[in-house]
Parts: sequence; structure tokens; C-alpha cells
Amino acid sequence: MRLLQRCDNRLQAEHYANVLRAAGIRCDVRNTTLAGALGEIPFMECAPQLWIDSSLDVPRARELIADIQRPADGPAWLCTCGESIEAQFGACWQCGASRSD
Repeated sequence: MRLLQRCDNRLQAEHYANVLRAAGIRCDVRNTTLAGALGEIPFMECAPQLWIDSSLDVPRARELIADIQRPADGPAWLCTCGESIEAQFGACWQCGASRSD
């Protein structure tokens, strides 16, 4: 296994892991319970870590993570209920309708 990235929090690490797993990249999230040791252990050692099985997957994994960190391009869209929704959202926050592309 190889350390791919340290994350800000467990939620971020799990999100990245889910994206990688969906792409067929085997990975693990580690250090999810060390936040309580912060101060006794250096910060970087307490941060949740994302590990991948194969070093051959590193370039693809980094590309996938970079893709989800990029803001969505495009204009806002107008829901059938009349609400204006920003491009990165696939459903209306007000009525729950899905974006129709």
C-alpha cells in the first residue's frame, strides 16, 4: 500500500475513497480516530490518510481527486419550480427535482 494523501477531516477522506473505489481503485482510509491525540502527536500524523493498494494507480487517483476539487463549469440552471440553481448541483434544493440536461 502507498500513502496517496492526507486529508483535512474524515468526511473528506471517505469522499475521496468513495470516488476512487467507484473508479475501480482499491484504497483504505486510515488514522480516522487520532484527532484526540492532536498536541501529543504532530498534526500531520493525526490527519486522516488515504492509502491505495497499487502505486500504478497513483496518477489516475490524483487525477480523479483533482477533478472533484475543481468547481463545476457552466451557468446556473433554472428548475421547473422557478428556482435558480448553481451549476455544480444536480438537483433543486427547494423541490428536489433533478437537473434535466
